[in-house]
Amino acid sequence: MEDFESALERVVAGMQSRRVINDHEKRVIAYHEAGHALCSELLPGVERVHKISIVPRGRALGYTLNLPEEDRYLKDKEELIEHMTVLLAGRVAEHVVFGRITTGASDDLKRVYELSRSMIAEYGMGTELMSRRLPADDYSVSDATRRLVDDEQKHLTDLAWRHALAVIVEHRPLLDALASTLLEQEVLLRGDIERIVGEERVREAEVATEEALERSPVSREQKLPPVRAGDVPVTAAAALGPFPSALPERKPPAEG
Repeated sequence: MEDFESALERVVAGMQSRRVINDHEKRVIAYHEAGHALCSELLPGVERVHKISIVPRGRALGYTLNLPEEDRYLKDKEELIEHMTVLLAGRVAEHVVFGRITTGASDDLKRVYELSRSMIAEYGMGTELMSRRLPADDYSVSDATRRLVDDEQKHLTDLAWRHALAVIVEHRPLLDALASTLLEQEVLLRGDIERIVGEERVREAEVATEEALERSPVSREQKLPPVRAGDVPVTAAAALGPFPSALPERKPPAEG
């Protein structure tokens, strides 16, 4: 079993590297991975966390390994939004704790962009585009339809960002506990995660919907919970916007 897990890690994250990470960066990485793990544990449509590590492997400075409990061949819209929520949760955790974001979420943002694009253009999971598939190389699609795809995609990524923020702010003590234990041990296994989060907390968060977010204690006026000494406090308004839509800003066409 140990050989299997070692092989799985090499496939998922690459070979263990000997990079030397300074204390501040290690703390940022720990909170980033704790953000992924916390949302994975609390959202009902996401696979369980099998392992969290801040030991550098390949190009990854840390990683969170989720394993499915059963074979699944279909995913609904809410489950895909929750998957994007987990992907964005690392960056959200950085923003909440340190008041700034880093380059560590590059791969997460790439996956969010690809998934949200597929949800709109391939799976018809938008609010308006529900009965059409729009291949990327279909040049017959009008500019207006392309703008609509961009807007629908941005709506999904914004929703996932806000949901990640709501979960992390509401459960900040669990985020701190995961990150601090990860800094001490460098690796957390399933049993460690269950002891920290608690069996009764698993699957507690609501499915990401506009209505659920309206009921969330996080609002643009509300301040986030106190942070530790040395951290940079941010207001909920600052954390909520601007949203990382993973899309370049559309500029109006030049006149003339």
